[in-house]
Amino acid sequence: MKLFLLATGYTIICLSACNTATTSNSKDSNIVDAAKQMIPVAPPPGNPNINDQLNAQDTLFEDGSIPSSWYNAGFDDPADFKLFLLSFKDWVKNDNIDSITAHVSFPLKTSKTPEAFRKAYPEIFNAEMKTLVDTLRLDRIFRNYQGAMLGNGEIWFSVIKGEYKIIAINK
Repeated sequence: MKLFLLATGYTIICLSACNTATTSNSKDSNIVDAAKQMIPVAPPPGNPNINDQLNAQDTLFEDGSIPSSWYNAGFDDPADFKLFLLSFKDWVKNDNIDSITAHVSFPLKTSKTPEAFRKAYPEIFNAEMKTLVDTLRLDRIFRNYQGAMLGNGEIWFSVIKGEYKIIAINK
């Protein structure tokens, strides 16, 4: 219980507040789970400037979560990785399968070889996956010790021998 005193002229007003909220509420948990389904969101309108996107604050997300540092995720140059992601977005949009395949670390769960990946590409990068990539916000890339992920873990990236590589595709 907190007690607040407010003095105005000759009158003293006493206000008290009690925290009666429960410590765990399944409805709150459902709200959080539902919010996770809303990710990704479209880039903010009116911000087409690449430099603004590259330099946007990315250490605190709208939901209050704090991602690992880029360094802890294995990325020494976040701006360079974000530039790579802009190229990746373009490759996916234009179905540049060879460029995407060149940046995959095989084997993947979905494809063990480059040939298998090329064959499965239309199923992997279907309309839903393309929308996920297209709506990627450069200032909202989740990262941890495993690397950087898009969406809710559909695509994971890491640095392998100095190159950006897709290390997992989860569908």
